[in-house]
Amino acid sequence: CGLREAGDEAHSSKKRHVALMFGFRGTGFYGLQSQSAEGTPGQPTVSDALRRALLDAGAVLPSNFSPLTRTKWTLASRTDKGVHAARAAVSLKMETLDSQLEPLLSPLLDTSGTLPGQFEPLLSPLEPAERAAGPPPQPRLALTAAAVAEINSHLPPEVRLFGGCTVRKSFHCRECASSRSYEYLLPASALGGMGVAEFDAVLSTFEGSHKVHNFCSGLRGKGWGCWEHDGESWPLALDPSRRQGAAFAYRSVLFCGVHRSVVLRGQEHLVLRIAGVSFMLHQIRHMIGTALAIAHGLVPRDTLALALRSPLQVDISPLAPGAGLLLDEIRWFDLGKRAEDLAFPPSAHAAAEAFKEASLYPHVAERLASEESLERFLGRMRDSFGGAKHYSAADYARLRRVNAGLAEATSRRGAGRAGGEGGGE
Repeated sequence: CGLREAGDEAHSSKKRHVALMFGFRGTGFYGLQSQSAEGTPGQPTVSDALRRALLDAGAVLPSNFSPLTRTKWTLASRTDKGVHAARAAVSLKMETLDSQLEPLLSPLLDTSGTLPGQFEPLLSPLEPAERAAGPPPQPRLALTAAAVAEINSHLPPEVRLFGGCTVRKSFHCRECASSRSYEYLLPASALGGMGVAEFDAVLSTFEGSHKVHNFCSGLRGKGWGCWEHDGESWPLALDPSRRQGAAFAYRSVLFCGVHRSVVLRGQEHLVLRIAGVSFMLHQIRHMIGTALAIAHGLVPRDTLALALRSPLQVDISPLAPGAGLLLDEIRWFDLGKRAEDLAFPPSAHAAAEAFKEASLYPHVAERLASEESLERFLGRMRDSFGGAKHYSAADYARLRRVNAGLAEATSRRGAGRAGGEGGGE
C-alpha cells in the first residue's frame, strides 16, 4: 500500500523535515538537479524521477508538488550530466505516518555524547564536563524498510532510495554539509609506465588548502596581464597584489589518492578517492587529468605543486572523462556541536555499498570500455594535450624562474607590510 493508503492511519500523516539518501546511474539523465518542479521536457533529471516517485507514493501531496519551495526541496550537491552517485542526499518536508518511522540511534554519536576517535583531532581540548554540557541530542527517527521499499517501487531501477531520517527544522542539506567524497574508476593500464604507488604520491600533492584556478573551470580572472622578472614574463590568472590572495580560488582537499583496486571485465581498475570540503566546477576531473598527464610524461611532476601555489596561469590539466566519476559520500559533521548533524542508519550505507558494487562499478567500467572515452582522452592528451597548451622544456624552465621571482617579490612585500604594522607605539 502507498504511504497515504494505510487505512485509518492515512488521517494521522504528518509533514516532517526528512533527509533521504539515494544513489543513481547518471547515464541518460541531464544531471541531478531540476530547474523547476515540473522539469524540462526531453531533459529528465534524477530529481525529476525521485520527486515523481515521492508523489506517486504519497510522500509528497499533489498540492505541494510545485513549486519546489512548498516542500523545502534542497539537494546536498550537484552532479553533471552522466555522472553517478552512490550516496547523494536531499532534505524536504515529507508526508509520513508514525508507523513508517522507527527510532534511530546515530552510529557516530551515542546518547552519552561521546565521539569516536577519528573526530578528536578536529576539536579543541575540552574537559569531559564541558564536552557533556548543553542540551541532549534530539531523538531521530528513520524510515522503515517497508517505507523505503514503497518509494523504490515507483522508481526506475537506475535510481534507488537507501534510507531516510528526520532532521532539525533549520537543517539545510547543502549548506550544512562538512565534506564530500568522490571516487574515480580508472583502469590500471591507463597509468602508462608509472607504478600505482608513484601515481598515488602524485595525487597526494593535491591534499591541503591550495589555489585551484589552474584545476577547474571558470575561476581565472581576466586582465591581470603578465608577471615580469629579469626580462621574462608569464601570464597571470589571479591578482598577485591582494593581501590575502584570491580567497575565492582556494579549496581544501582532505584526501586524494588510490583507495583500492577492483577487477572488472577481467581488468584491474583503481578506485581513486577524493575528499574535500567543497569542489569547483570540473575540479576533480581536471585533477585526475593532470595526474595522468604527469604519469604519461607530458608534465614535469614539480609543476603540479607550483601550479597549486602560484597565481600564474599554468595549463597542465586536461579534462578527464566524466564517465569514471561518482559521488560516493557526503558528511554533515558539526564542529560546534561536536556531533554529526546528520547520520543515516547503517542499513542505508550497506544498501548504498551494495548498489555501488553491483550496479555502478560494472556500469562505469562498461562505459569506459565500450565508448572508448578513456582511450580517446588519452590519445588526445598525448597528441594535443586535450586542448591545454603544450609547454616545451624551455617554457617550464622559464615558468620556474618567473614564479621564483614572483614568490620573492611577494615575500618582500609581506615583510615590508609586517615591518610597517609593527613600527608604531
